[in-house]
Amino acid sequence: MPTYNILLHPGYNRVYYDQSLVMSMAELKLAFKRFEGTSDNLKLSTLAGINYLSFQYNKHLSDEEINLISQLSFVYAIFELLERGGELVLVPIAKNQALFVHSKISSLLKYSGKTNEIFTKMMINVALLSSDFSFQDQIQFLDPIAGKGTSLFEGCTYGFDVSGIEIESKSVHESSIFFKKFLEQEKYKHQYQKRSYGGKKHADGAVMHEFEYSLSKDEFKTETARKKLNLVLGNSVEANRFFKKNSFHLMVGDLPYGIAHGNQAKNKQSNITRNPLELLKAAMPAWYDVLKKGGVLVLAWNKFVLPKEAIVDVLKDNGFQVLADEPYNDFEHKVDMSIKRDIVVAKKAGLIA
Repeated sequence: MPTYNILLHPGYNRVYYDQSLVMSMAELKLAFKRFEGTSDNLKLSTLAGINYLSFQYNKHLSDEEINLISQLSFVYAIFELLERGGELVLVPIAKNQALFVHSKISSLLKYSGKTNEIFTKMMINVALLSSDFSFQDQIQFLDPIAGKGTSLFEGCTYGFDVSGIEIESKSVHESSIFFKKFLEQEKYKHQYQKRSYGGKKHADGAVMHEFEYSLSKDEFKTETARKKLNLVLGNSVEANRFFKKNSFHLMVGDLPYGIAHGNQAKNKQSNITRNPLELLKAAMPAWYDVLKKGGVLVLAWNKFVLPKEAIVDVLKDNGFQVLADEPYNDFEHKVDMSIKRDIVVAKKAGLIA
């Protein structure tokens, strides 16, 4: 059986490096479910003092399988392990990451409390690999608690049409300005407009920042070749007012950690809540509405603030199927003394039984 070694991305936070190995294995196991063949003996291997994730496969990886591995968040380089002249040698396999937007976009905008972009990419991959969809679909992606847009920018690298909702005006302003400057500096053909949503009260008003962009002027002439980024300054409990029902294949969000940032719950008219459970109870019906059948919602949160069981109960009460079998329980990790992060993965019953 061919043996493959994956060199891990050096950008993992050293505070939770050991836990990142477990998370990497979990992400890879989800990818294996899309493979045609059978994998075996997935483990951490060390060669010449360098750590790799290694696995055996019952045949050589196909181009499609290499493409999928290339998208995984932790993958820095891929090798096939061979024996030649009595010695083990690593033969590199070219990654195939057809990025629509350069991956540097997620690391350019710096701010306090920013989630590691590798972790964000991992959440997006977990959502897609758990859904009824694939990278070949024209993915519509939503972050309902977008902050300053790291998940949106990661979605742009894949060529997804991305949308976000954020209640803090400063974050929305900075993200919009940043993205516009990025498109200008990288010479993407683009257009931008802003439109308002009225509400019964002045406080219910919202603003949509809309970007359309493409790699060239010629591509921009074809509507299907354009990509979109939409960012709403508004309350996420009204997601189904901003977007049509069954709009999104994937939803990914990083819940308030109860430390430095938050979102507004329905019963909090004037204050920002740092309680993720209040937000979830208020917003979940609208989030469910805008997710497509067969789509997946992935949420990260701080377990020191809220037990997983409480989130699972809210998801189930709103019609979601929570995915809890192996490897979905392998993503917990300690970020620092005040944050133990985990993810929960939930699917809207849909295309595949």
